[in-house]
Amino acid sequence: MFTNADVTLYLYHKCGKDMRYIRIPVEDVYWEDVRQSTFLKTGQRDAASVLLVIPLESITEPLTFTQGRDLAVKGIVEDEIDCSSQEVMSKSLAALKASHGYVTVTTVDGRLYGSEAVQHYELSCK
Repeated sequence: MFTNADVTLYLYHKCGKDMRYIRIPVEDVYWEDVRQSTFLKTGQRDAASVLLVIPLESITEPLTFTQGRDLAVKGIVEDEIDCSSQEVMSKSLAALKASHGYVTVTTVDGRLYGSEAVQHYELSCK
């Protein structure tokens, strides 16, 4: 599979009242910036999104995604998201957005069939 980037995933995990983001660096993924335009009566509306393909061979264990909560940053970053309180988490997310920018995982399609060489996750992100 063709790969062109590395990515850092921040997977949302909630257990009771405890919520946190688990940072997972992943090397050798396919990252494609997608631009779409919709023409409405009121004018043109542009939307930017990302197609992220993660080959199964690039990760060490299966991933559990939470659509709408998980984040992806292009490149390997060391920043952690502090979830000790809602206010601290909000500031931590704002700092991550300002320093590296991130996209939110909106849909996940696990293509975990066929030979091991072609198994992958396809993520659509905004």
